Amino acid sequence: MAGIGIFETQIVTGVCPECNTKTLLVSFEPHVFKCVNCDAILEQKVNGVIKYVIADENTKLAMKNLNEEA
Repeated sequence: MAGIGIFETQIVTGVCPECNTKTLLVSFEPHVFKCVNCDAILEQKVNGVIKYVIADENTKLAMKNLNEEA
């Protein structure tokens, strides 16, 4: 079946830096999450601790391109 990809989703709890709320964060792309509270797109940074930061324009553009290819 051409064109059908396998999605690996991940749901975690974390503090969204945009709305400052402990909430659920949903991921369809590795290290990129969406806040279910305010819809902010976040990047997961792992450096001894896990942090979520607001995604920059390059991350958002890469996600858009991946969605258009699917």
